[in-house]
Amino acid sequence: MKKLFSVLFFCLLIISCQSQKVVEKQNDENKASYFSGTWTFVHKNYKEGGETKVFDLHECMKRYELIFKNSNEKSILTKTFATGKDCEIKSKSDDFLVLINDGSFSYREDDLKKVEQYKIYSQNKFSIIYGDIINGNVTEIEDFYQRKK
Repeated sequence: MKKLFSVLFFCLLIISCQSQKVVEKQNDENKASYFSGTWTFVHKNYKEGGETKVFDLHECMKRYELIFKNSNEKSILTKTFATGKDCEIKSKSDDFLVLINDGSFSYREDDLKKVEQYKIYSQNKFSIIYGDIINGNVTEIEDFYQRKK
């Protein structure tokens, strides 16, 4: 009788673990569909001395885009850039296979694994949060992207 209960308990445990995996996969698919499309870089904030400040974007930076595509149940990320005197030189990155999780997405760029933390503000606006060095201090930076219409 104990063996029967043990086997039954073990089966229930396996079933509950598998159902959690299905829910997590659905959540990731929902995140992938949220990001699907073209996003334009619109704003940059950084913290200095506990105060949030706005970084003035160069005109070319306003043309930066992130393009997320879904293909065969996989998410692809492409970055586009503009440089030059009048931002006339346009370039784009390779397509990166991206894994989107709750609160972050990760991809490999030039043999470097990148993990980007994100925050969703609305259906048409999200930000990427990271640390960088400004004026010799490690600073939290938040880049804002808006869905291109």
